[in-house]
Amino acid sequence: MSVIPCLVDRWSEENNNIILTWKQNELGLEPNQHVWKRCWSESLKLLQKIQGIPAATERLELEMTVSYNTFLFSLSFSNASEIEESLTNSLLRALEAGGSQVSCSDPVQLWEAVLQTFGSSVYVPYVHKLLLIQWMLWLMQCQLEKVLTLLMQMNHKSERSAPVDLQTETRNLALSMEEDSSLKVAMAAKDLRDLLHICTVMCQGVEQMKMEKYSEALEAFQEAKGLPSPRSLLAQIHTLTGQSFAKLGQPHCALHFYRKSVEVDCACHSALYQSALVFRQLGNPKAEMEALHLLYSAVQLQSDKSSSSASLVSPAMLFGGVQMTFISRVPSPSLILHTLAHTCVFNGSISDGVEYYLDLLASLQSDGKDLILTGDGTSFPRIPVVYLEAGFALLKAKRYCDALVVCEEVITSTLDFIPERLLLDADEKLKAADSDVVLENVDLVLWAGAAHLLQAQAHWKLKDIKEAITNFTRAINQLVKVFIKQKDWKQKHLGNTEAMVEKMVTLEAAKGQALASRGLCFLEGGQLKQALRDLNLSLQMTPGCKNTEMWLTEVLWRLDRREEASAHWREAHSTKDAPKSIKLPLYLQLWPDDTAFDFSGLKKKMEEYIQAKKT
Repeated sequence: MSVIPCLVDRWSEENNNIILTWKQNELGLEPNQHVWKRCWSESLKLLQKIQGIPAATERLELEMTVSYNTFLFSLSFSNASEIEESLTNSLLRALEAGGSQVSCSDPVQLWEAVLQTFGSSVYVPYVHKLLLIQWMLWLMQCQLEKVLTLLMQMNHKSERSAPVDLQTETRNLALSMEEDSSLKVAMAAKDLRDLLHICTVMCQGVEQMKMEKYSEALEAFQEAKGLPSPRSLLAQIHTLTGQSFAKLGQPHCALHFYRKSVEVDCACHSALYQSALVFRQLGNPKAEMEALHLLYSAVQLQSDKSSSSASLVSPAMLFGGVQMTFISRVPSPSLILHTLAHTCVFNGSISDGVEYYLDLLASLQSDGKDLILTGDGTSFPRIPVVYLEAGFALLKAKRYCDALVVCEEVITSTLDFIPERLLLDADEKLKAADSDVVLENVDLVLWAGAAHLLQAQAHWKLKDIKEAITNFTRAINQLVKVFIKQKDWKQKHLGNTEAMVEKMVTLEAAKGQALASRGLCFLEGGQLKQALRDLNLSLQMTPGCKNTEMWLTEVLWRLDRREEASAHWREAHSTKDAPKSIKLPLYLQLWPDDTAFDFSGLKKKMEEYIQAKKT
């Protein structure tokens, strides 16, 4: 009989040595993952030795303590189902030691039996440690109903005779947090309970948000704010509160909590990202750009640092992948940089936008990403689009030679992929796979055409009219490769997808730009008949463009077709409804409106002519 106390002492010492090793590792500035893994391995071997002999009450405190430690160490090396299986085995052995025979392995029934068997014994603190492990495992899988049932059992509520809720049960939970100095633990039970408490309340708030019950979510986050928590977790609570207010249509309240979040933890990237979204909603581009710049700087700073943590149990573990993505969703650094660059250029901050685009292109090139075959355009724009936007930004910044080089990358990369001709039938309903292939081909044509269009604009700005006309012609030749059989295609569903209609409208707009711009080049060179042809065709592509009407008026006037000129002048200045605006990609925002053309002389001529006609 003297062998058993000897084993208990030896195994207790072995457990304590493992924990001392872990605690020393925890104190280090740079946590050592190898030490963590060694502690897990040694603790698991110890547990296997203990469970290699029949369960007995004299070893029960030791076995439950070693089980608790092993499960904590296992979080980074095992999945939840494996840990839960081991926990079930530990509970069955505890019941066996206590003289209770339970054949059922259902966790709810098992816990009911364990709590009844050990409810008023000296083993309560050890049982409660394992209960925290069960709580943790169910929380990690967002099984809040099971957590509620477990806590009700703990609070001696076998049936839901009255309405109960998780927040109340968590708040009223009375767990024995006594620690045995002779048996060391990897994480104090009180610390784990506090972390589980606040994460459970937050998780419930997130679930309310997913169900669009934002007022109820705010109540949960309000309670969470009153609980002890690390700064990073408090910052996330403020962020979630802000998101709830934003969904309730209170953007200024949302911004208040995002600001509080950053004040609490300057590394709370989700608060900066959500702030940028609210500023965009409020139409405040300057503040949006500032928030995006801070976000990008913060993300870059974090990527330069080690993100490892010595914490055995972190909020990220407890929330699980899906919940954590919802709580701290932030785009990738590349997408943040693209959004920042796009926003700057779109709102007129051209020099900043250019630098961001050039940084982004350098990053894409260093990653060795293929210009055409990379990405599907859902999480990050297709790379040719990024190049075209960068070319557009360089053009706006009057860096014409750089714009030519960037656009040439798109032209050479798409060259081998562009179809000779793409004939579309608006009456034909395409299968999803076929529709994707057609969309891809339309994109390739559009990208190549847009690249030639931007190059033509650059040559025009460089006063090389001949080269400009050549490139406008190349753009037109590319864009007309896509042809639709039916003239009334805008009233039909191309391939039964809205995406196809949107692509074709964009393609028509690009044709209109190229024709109008080439027409202007002909006008400047005195080639009036060619200018007349292109401007008329441009108006067919994009009817209602006032500047094109004005240029057409000028051409007709110079051709001595005064009546037609007068008609187009009146058309351009009529009070009829403006044409429906088209949402164009950034790289097609450079309409001929940007070209320097003084209409004052034309205005004077037309007014005099119209007045003379009246008299």
